[in-house]
Amino acid sequence: MIAIAWDVETCPFPEESISDLHQERFEKELAKQQDRNPDMGREEASKRARSFHPYLGWITCISVVRGEVGGEMGSPYSWSASSPDEEESMLQEFWSDIEGVQGSPRWATYNGKDFDVPFLTARSSYHGVTPTRSDIIDTYPYKHRPHADLSKVWLSVSSSLEEMCVHLGVPSPKDGMDGSGVAAAVSEGRMGEVEAYCEQDAVATFRCLSALQWAL
Repeated sequence: MIAIAWDVETCPFPEESISDLHQERFEKELAKQQDRNPDMGREEASKRARSFHPYLGWITCISVVRGEVGGEMGSPYSWSASSPDEEESMLQEFWSDIEGVQGSPRWATYNGKDFDVPFLTARSSYHGVTPTRSDIIDTYPYKHRPHADLSKVWLSVSSSLEEMCVHLGVPSPKDGMDGSGVAAAVSEGRMGEVEAYCEQDAVATFRCLSALQWAL
């Protein structure tokens, strides 16, 4: 079975750029982050709030890796944008490229049905970019075809991708940068590091998929 694992990385818009209409949404998302992370400072909570909502943030990188489940895996590939102004063209290129994917691959994510797909489709819609295929954006939570969201393999078990990797004996993707460092890396022009980080998550997701193929 051919599968394509994918992941997105996001960045926050500046607080001062948030429209009056979306200010209330920002305050709600900020309060949510502060409730979940009481020891976190306001600046970091704000950054997370804006990075986790598609009205308050933007996509800086999308990475994929393709291979035979349980077998050989190809080299990862990324589309990236170093600023919000580049997001539209990146999304256009992404949807154009994956339209040409042959056959019916299994798409795989970690928490993609709750985060990556809604963020990707919302940001695409903002730019008037129409998704070119429906299988990658399937979000039905109780089936694993055509999109397997590995965070939903055991619905009553809450865990991160890193925790699943440790559980399954898969090399951890969190070697060096983590999600909290993406925005700083983008602002400093270190896009190669951002792409490498996003690709590591995609590769880890593919390896977890291979380890769990019996359950999917």
